[in-house]
Order: sequence, then structure tokens, then C-alpha cells
Amino acid sequence: MPSFDCVMLAAGASSRMERWKMTLPFGTRTVIEASVGAALEVCARVILVAGYRAGELIELFRGRQRVLPVVNERWAEGMFCSLRCGVQQVRTERFFLSLGDMPRVGGAVYRVLAAQPAIDAVIPKYRGKKGHPLLLSAAVARAVLARQASDGQPEPTLRDVLAELPALTVPVDDPYILKDIDTAEDYRALAGGLL
Repeated sequence: MPSFDCVMLAAGASSRMERWKMTLPFGTRTVIEASVGAALEVCARVILVAGYRAGELIELFRGRQRVLPVVNERWAEGMFCSLRCGVQQVRTERFFLSLGDMPRVGGAVYRVLAAQPAIDAVIPKYRGKKGHPLLLSAAVARAVLARQASDGQPEPTLRDVLAELPALTVPVDDPYILKDIDTAEDYRALAGGLL
């Protein structure tokens, strides 16, 4: 199987949460450690894009050679800015894009996507709804880096980029590809009432 990097976005401030979500307990680990652990079942490296409280994530993963924290100083500008920061570090022909607040996505989803034919975007879906992680090509990385906001226009999105490139949606039997943590209720539901 080819080697994959994974860009994992974990730069936000958890503004809709009671507490910062990345280091909340999740089983015997934290939310972000569970998310990173699943990616590392398939990926050679996780490029962890930090921003808000970046020092805590850098310290948490210190000494873990397969995790490369990168800091997006402009994290408040949004997810596309963090994606741009992360893809600059990608070294593989295809790479995963994952979200740090999806700790129940298992390694099996990564394996299903990795087995698909090479195309610019491989997107999992559960019961007709698209989720994360995505498996993306070097062409997507180049398009992300080339896309800039025009004067007076909103910041571009990954959806804008992918609309111009071939994509494959793959059914997976995992509802957690749709379940990120935006609120305290989301966290309680996923973590089993640890909050």
C-alpha cells in the first residue's frame, strides 16, 4: 500500500463549547489523541495543524516522531487557511484530510478510502451524507495553495476547489464520519458523558 500523509485540522478555539475540546478526555486519551491515533493506523505521518493554544498540542505530541505539529498563526481566518498551512508540509502523492474533533472515526474508514483508485478526491458517505476524512491528491494540494480570496470576496473553501476536480464518493458503514464535536452536547454524546 502506498504511503499517505494526513493533514489534521485542530487550530480552532472551540467557540461553541464550554471548554477547549482538543484536550478533553476521551477514554484513556484526549479527543485529539484519539483522532490522531486512528489516522496513524494507516498514515505514515499526521501533520497536525494547531493554532489556538498551539503550545499545548505541541507539548502533548512532543517526541512522537510520526506527528508533525505545524502552527497556523492566522488560524482565526478559518479552516481553509489552516488547510493551506497543512498542505505545505505534505510529501506524499495522496494525503488524507481529517478533523481533530472526530475522535470516533476508526482506522477502518481510512483503509477503505486508501483502497480506492487514484482520483483527486475520495469522499466517504454514510446513508447518502458526505463526511470526513477525505483522501485527496497532489493536484488538490496545488489548487488549495493557488486559491486566494479576491478583493471583497469571501475566503475560498475546499468545496470550491473540489467542485473543479474529479471526485469519488464511497459508502462506508460508519456513522461517525458525520460526527464532529461542535457543542458540549456533541462531546457528551460521543464520549459517553465524561463532561
